[in-house]
Amino acid sequence: MKHSALALLLTPLLWACGSAGSPAVQVPEVSAGELLSAPTHLVLDGVDLHAEAQPYLNEIGCASSGCAHLPNFVVPVKLLAPSVRAAKNSPLNTFRVTGVYVVTEGGVWRSGVAASDNRRCASVAACLQAVSRGNASVASGTPAQVVLTFLDGAGKAHMLRDDDVWVRRLS
Repeated sequence: MKHSALALLLTPLLWACGSAGSPAVQVPEVSAGELLSAPTHLVLDGVDLHAEAQPYLNEIGCASSGCAHLPNFVVPVKLLAPSVRAAKNSPLNTFRVTGVYVVTEGGVWRSGVAASDNRRCASVAACLQAVSRGNASVASGTPAQVVLTFLDGAGKAHMLRDDDVWVRRLS
């Protein structure tokens, strides 16, 4: 009984550091070489797609000194089809981002994307946005390449890479 009470008391502390709040969706390990060979543009059914990512370190909400050395890492991504003008005609309406990989000189960080973290962009007709979260040992200003994995309307998996990314810090 004591162990159950202790676990209930510690869970909010873990969540504040980003550990327990990570999505339950798992993504497979993929080599850095395979990720770096993912295309930066992809044409599916005549629609040109590309990815945009803005990874950042977020120290907001980490009040405990136990998690200060591992800031929360947040990676918002967008899957864009700029040639599609109307949202109702967008093939992205049936797509779903399933995972995010961040490749740096230090290695590969990966996280799944929960279905609830997939949304249509508010300001762009042919855009799907998603976010992944977790802890990472990466410094602000680190150059990175971000690869998102997604399923098309037929359920086929694809990878797309943003090769011009820098990790930034929010505080």
